[in-house]
Amino acid sequence: MASKTKKVKSIRKHKKARAGTKRKAALRTKGSTKSKKVLFGD
Repeated sequence: MASKTKKVKSIRKHKKARAGTKRKAALRTKGSTKSKKVLFGD
């Protein structure tokens, strides 16, 4: 059986890797630049 430290380290590692994936995916698909319509109006 793995030690508590080993378990916690792996949990933290996976958590860190997973963090922000939804935001990053949204940036990839939608982009971060606002449209001309949003910036300058109609």
